[in-house]
Amino acid sequence: MKRLISAVAVAASLAAWTPPANAASEAECSIWLCLPGGFPLGCAAAFSAFISRVTHIPPKPPLPAWGSCAVDSGDGMGASDGIAAFVPEQRICTKTTGKNDRCIAWETIPAHYVKGSPCTRGKDNYSNPPGCTATFMYVDVFDADGNQIGDTYYWK
Repeated sequence: MKRLISAVAVAASLAAWTPPANAASEAECSIWLCLPGGFPLGCAAAFSAFISRVTHIPPKPPLPAWGSCAVDSGDGMGASDGIAAFVPEQRICTKTTGKNDRCIAWETIPAHYVKGSPCTRGKDNYSNPPGCTATFMYVDVFDADGNQIGDTYYWK
């Protein structure tokens, strides 16, 4: 009789516990914490999981669904991802002489990304957005209040 009661108790406890559906791995969930910091020391497993997700065929989103990682998914963490054109640092002429259009004043435009736009290049050094050299992927992570956490993470 004791064996029967013990077996019923074990069966009941196993039946009550069910793993969450589509739960992400611990390494994948760590992407949420490590990506905003640019995958610092201690985030090798998260970086490996990130690379695996974005190089998967077909590609997976850079981050797993927050609800598959959170115990209580009602806190509103979020992310956005997409493409961005990279524009390297450039020096542009801001003033020329009247006689031969020789540049006499320059301005340095820092390197930057243009989110939501691929870099397209054509004949005669044409590029759109102007000056772009490559297209990257990016992801931003946001807290429950919609504030960005860390810097945007870019990769090719």
